[in-house]
Amino acid sequence: MAALRPVLGPDKVLRYMAGSVDKAGGVLTGESTTVNGNPGLILRLNGVVDGVLAFRVENARATGLYYVRNPEKLSRVESETPLASR
Repeated sequence: MAALRPVLGPDKVLRYMAGSVDKAGGVLTGESTTVNGNPGLILRLNGVVDGVLAFRVENARATGLYYVRNPEKLSRVESETPLASR
């Protein structure tokens, strides 16, 4: 379930996420990872990658959450992409 507009504020984000988990209808697990240099989670529903939750961190506080579920964008979740120097 995608939010039509950004969900703002810790209380609203928590309620939205809790409601989404209830509607998932299966076993949801998370594995910590790094996404673009910030903390994140790979979320699996019944063992299959459902999405990646990326956190934007500023001054040691989470200031943004981004949940990616697009299958094309998730195609390389299971592999690590090395940085290339130019």
